[in-house]
Amino acid sequence: MHPLPLSRAPRAALLALVGLLALPACSDDEPNTPDAGQPDSGTPTDAGTDAGTGDGGTGGEVDPANWPQDFSCEGKEQATLTFNPGEEQELQDAVNSLAECTTIQLGAGTFQFDNAVTIRANGITVKGAGKGAQGEATGGEASTVLDFSNAAANTNGLDVVGKLFTVTDLTVWNAKKDGMRIESSSNVYIQRVRTEWSRENLESNGKYGIYPVKSTYVLVEDCEAYNAADAGIYVGQTLHTIVRRNVAQKNVAGIEIENTKFAHVTHNVATDNTTGLVVFDLPGNPIRGTDIYVAHNTITGNNRPNFASVEASSSTVSQVPAGTGTFILASRRVEFEHNTWGDNNTVDIAILSGLAIEADPVQWAPGFFNYASGDIFIHDNTFTGGSGGRVDNGTPDPERRPLGALVGAVYAYGAAAQGSTGVEHVLWDGIDPAPRNEGLSNPINICVTGNTLPGGTQAALVDFDLQAVSGHILSPEQNVAAAWAETRRYEQGAEPYNCSGFTPALTFR
Repeated sequence: MHPLPLSRAPRAALLALVGLLALPACSDDEPNTPDAGQPDSGTPTDAGTDAGTGDGGTGGEVDPANWPQDFSCEGKEQATLTFNPGEEQELQDAVNSLAECTTIQLGAGTFQFDNAVTIRANGITVKGAGKGAQGEATGGEASTVLDFSNAAANTNGLDVVGKLFTVTDLTVWNAKKDGMRIESSSNVYIQRVRTEWSRENLESNGKYGIYPVKSTYVLVEDCEAYNAADAGIYVGQTLHTIVRRNVAQKNVAGIEIENTKFAHVTHNVATDNTTGLVVFDLPGNPIRGTDIYVAHNTITGNNRPNFASVEASSSTVSQVPAGTGTFILASRRVEFEHNTWGDNNTVDIAILSGLAIEADPVQWAPGFFNYASGDIFIHDNTFTGGSGGRVDNGTPDPERRPLGALVGAVYAYGAAAQGSTGVEHVLWDGIDPAPRNEGLSNPINICVTGNTLPGGTQAALVDFDLQAVSGHILSPEQNVAAAWAETRRYEQGAEPYNCSGFTPALTFR
């Protein structure tokens, strides 16, 4: 059964369906025209091919030392300014009139701020004595904490616009809005930084911990992010990024890559979030995200109840069901290898269409109609088990988290009537291409091969056919059995999802 296309559905049903399909869409306070680049058609999706991706150099490290720079301090006068706790006002006065190519050296201990530390100069380095350990609110002999607990409402912690910016070895504590917001910048190096809010599960916590946006050539490494009410580490609307060896825990979303081209996301740990590590595009943005390499990450136990604010945010991050390991939305040319998923109560990986959050294709025109996901290669990963058995932690909320309620209802029927043990490791929503073309067996070129699965696994992937399932659930004669019958399951290695990747190979140049 295939209901009318979304654009032709009755208005009431369409509103309900859009609600059911809503998924995390962040950057709600950002304009949709990035400064990082001009409108970009991206690399076309090679959907339906099976030519193999090759390694394309993706298995190695990308060296930020090879990145081009449009600003340099070489040959220019350079200065170092040193500040210690108790000299906060002197520091604020200094940053308001910084000369380019200045290093700000912060001593060990705790700095108390009543406003953001705002930097608007090129070639600036901010260095502390160390980031300390999770939960440490005061700096010690070998750590520096910037405490914004008493800062003005709706202000960021560190707020930066500049070229060649580096920040290392410090903690941003209890920022009112974003912990570290770096916007419209280039050659950004964020190393050994911790962002944290003192209390868990509060929707009044700041939205983003580490937040580079609308920038080029961004490195985030060896950092930690805790208790953000949206995303702990969020790289958005950016060209070229490396996100590696970070820890994201206790956030609504651990690590997010949004509307970004050429991302290398490796050796991170995303555990105990609502959702662990996600890749997606949003409508209305001219950067068409592509070429995302995700490897050697641990994405386990992301079952934290969703504590994102509904009222204080226009985003839909509040609707993601707890227990989502990874989701891919409106994304293309994404490769996952040597990652570990497990104990994510809803699903390990969900592959979704952008039409799930915006059903009007015209709204996707700025990104060259980038709503379709395609060319997703999931290979040589480890799925340890324990996932998919308690959708939204067994407490679905049709009003706040309707997608989780929909999936939960279908799989509850599957468990009772069909012997299902839970959601498969990979769930594809079945929307793209839209309207669905039954003549294409693997229309967006999803490849799931060579992964290590728990013993006894029968099916690794499900084509959920979300549009058809929703039609049965939303109809006046709601029929969950018919909805279940629309779903199709595939063993790993079974056609048509046993393809070997995509061409050309990923590139980060």
